[in-house]
Amino acid sequence: MKTKILARTSKTITFIIVLSCLAALASTSQLLYESSGISNFKLIQSAEGSRTITKTSQDYDIFRNYTEQGGEELYLVSSAKTVTQYLDAEGITGGVSWSVRKGPRLENVLWGKSEQATELNVHGAQPVLVSGLGGCCAEMTGYRLFDITSGRLLMSFNDFSWHERVTQPFSLEVPNSTLAFRYIGAISQDSTRDRDFVDPTAGKQAALLLKYANESLKQKIQIDMEVEQGYGVSVLEFKLEKDPNAPNSDKVEIQDNQVRLWNIDGATAPNQIGGVLLKVVLDAGKGSKTIKIPVKNDQFDLNSATIPSGVTIHAIVQVRTF
Repeated sequence: MKTKILARTSKTITFIIVLSCLAALASTSQLLYESSGISNFKLIQSAEGSRTITKTSQDYDIFRNYTEQGGEELYLVSSAKTVTQYLDAEGITGGVSWSVRKGPRLENVLWGKSEQATELNVHGAQPVLVSGLGGCCAEMTGYRLFDITSGRLLMSFNDFSWHERVTQPFSLEVPNSTLAFRYIGAISQDSTRDRDFVDPTAGKQAALLLKYANESLKQKIQIDMEVEQGYGVSVLEFKLEKDPNAPNSDKVEIQDNQVRLWNIDGATAPNQIGGVLLKVVLDAGKGSKTIKIPVKNDQFDLNSATIPSGVTIHAIVQVRTF
């Protein structure tokens, strides 16, 4: 009997200790920031019988940035999205509004934006976010890449690898360096937005816009090509490869759309960035055309590019930053 009483007493004491700990935690915890939003769903049928789905949702994404000077920086991206999808036809439309806050209590509003878009994706490891506008049929979602700290538009691009969730174009990272990420992307004529092509070379059609960015857009290059009557331009391949002509390019690490430039490990000067080349394969009814453009001195090196017959490349924007 004494043993049972002791066991019951021990359990009672343990329970009291647990309650005391929870009470202590409750008394010391504090709410640093709170927000809420509206979420709803609608299924609508028109007088003609076609049906649409409209979804409105609020979302929150945290990005944690670590700096040598200030330690952890905490960012919150609050977004409100309304998307309409058509059940009896192809197509999607929508709008997204978002704001970015920073601080230990998320007390500082840095920037915000509203635009026609159907998705908003925050990168988990790089200080960027991406908005995307879907479309209809053969259209390619037009993505926009923003610096999460400033709201600066780095570039618009399409995803030629058809990722389910897009958070970036190609990125170049220099390991053990304070140099910012570099980004490489392209816009095709099938993009839902940002087809800001210029007049093409005589006898050719504008095919693709290539873009290179660091902290801001640095280069924009247009590819023009001869197009067979009745054909459009198809992008068959868009990828980064190791540049065999660059020193130590065998050390470059390419994982999907993320590239680590171990060939220049610890580099501090932007003009050291290189070691890869952009390979683009296009077809416009006259056979496939393969274009190769090395990255050298922190930019597309057009002087060393491989350009097939029937193709012309010319720079639209180029701003040197070093």
